[in-house]
Amino acid sequence: MKIKPYGSRISLYKYNQMWREARAKQIRRDSEIHETMNRAIFTSMANFNYNKNSQIMKQAVVRVLKSI
Repeated sequence: MKIKPYGSRISLYKYNQMWREARAKQIRRDSEIHETMNRAIFTSMANFNYNKNSQIMKQAVVRVLKSI
């Protein structure tokens, strides 16, 4: 005996349609989370690089000013 999901009144076509909708929703949510994580990681890396470069520039300027 085969078990039909969501009760016996829903056809296999309808079940497949519901499964596809749920799967699409899950994929969309996963891609949004992935995008958010990437944005957070790369933004923080860019900020770190910018701050590090500005710190190096400040040190170089101080050295040049001291040598004059």
